[in-house]
Amino acid sequence: MKIMNISTLRRTAVNIFSAVILLTLTACSNSNFPFNPIDKNKTYKPSSIAVISGGEQDAHVKLAEFITKELTERSTFRVMTQKEIAKRISGYPPTVTYRSDIKEDDEKPNWLTPSEKAKLNAIQAKLKVDYIFVVWNRFVRRVTVRSYNSGTTTDYVYPAGNLIEYPGAKVVASTMSVAGSDLSPLALFRDADYYILDALNEASEDIVDEFLDVTKSKK
Repeated sequence: MKIMNISTLRRTAVNIFSAVILLTLTACSNSNFPFNPIDKNKTYKPSSIAVISGGEQDAHVKLAEFITKELTERSTFRVMTQKEIAKRISGYPPTVTYRSDIKEDDEKPNWLTPSEKAKLNAIQAKLKVDYIFVVWNRFVRRVTVRSYNSGTTTDYVYPAGNLIEYPGAKVVASTMSVAGSDLSPLALFRDADYYILDALNEASEDIVDEFLDVTKSKK
């Protein structure tokens, strides 16, 4: 039987410890509630919806685009296009700031302060839709987990959102999720944001999967 020398054992222990630390750090922000209704007994009548990017940053915009595409293809809701939203709302996307005091284990967060919600009410008044789904990507994190002789690097995204029902401007569902995309050897030949976009696309699919289940609106 081959016995590892002391330096190899120490190196292995350090690598395992590093992997555990990285996994723990990642797990601290891994609350995954892609689409969670505030009231699980509520029923939804498929009607009109607009997905609003909560800011002009690329990750916010792409998340809204991906969710819009998924809903259009898979839901019985009448989904307003991002192009139509931009046509009706001057300066779209707006700057809608989400609350930073939400705890990571909050399953049904209301991300909106009254002043920020008022911005969305003004947008809804112009769009005339029954639902506004405002979304953000809170941040992007690249995590590398190393083991004894290999490692994996993953780009993680952390979407947030609220579904608001009109009339009444009531928050009826929320999003606090995470999705990741593992870098491959082809990463050297791809755009820098390739895996971030892939993770955002995966997150969008997860959000719409649960949206369809909650609202019973699958085509």
